[in-house]
Amino acid sequence: MRFLPTCIVLFAASATVPLLGQSSTVQHNAQSNLVSTAGSSHAPAAAPTPAPTPDAAALRSDINQQDRIIKQQIDAQQNLLKKNQEMMKQAKKLDEKNKKLAEKNRKLEAANRAFDAEKNALNAKNAALAQKHEDLKAAEKPITIDAAK
Repeated sequence: MRFLPTCIVLFAASATVPLLGQSSTVQHNAQSNLVSTAGSSHAPAAAPTPAPTPDAAALRSDINQQDRIIKQQIDAQQNLLKKNQEMMKQAKKLDEKNKKLAEKNRKLEAANRAFDAEKNALNAKNAALAQKHEDLKAAEKPITIDAAK
C-alpha cells in the first residue's frame, strides 16, 4: 500500500518542478537587473532597461493551460483517493472474513485434536483388548493340548 502514496507524491513533485523553474527565471532576471545597476557605484547611474512586457493574452492562455493541468491532476488524485478508499473498505471486509475463517479454523483444529485424542484412546483400548484376547487364547491352548494327550 506504500506504492500508491509514493506515486502520488512523485506525480505532484514532477508537476511542480516546471512551475518552480519558471518562477525562478523571472526572479533571476529581476535580481540580475537590480545587481547590475546597484553594483556600479563609480559609473554614472544608467537607466535600467525595462524588460519587455509579455503579452497579456499569452499570459492568460498560459495561466489557463496551467490551471487546466492542475485541475486535471487534482481530479486524477481525487479519483485515486476514491479508489484507494474503496480498496480500503474491501480490505477491511476481507480482513473481517479472514478473522472469522481463522476462528473457524481454530475451532475445527481443536475438534480435530479432540477426535485424535479419542481415536488414540480407542486404539490403545483396542490394543489392550487384543492383548487380552491373545492372552486368553494362549491360556486356552495348553488346556486343549494337555487334554488330547
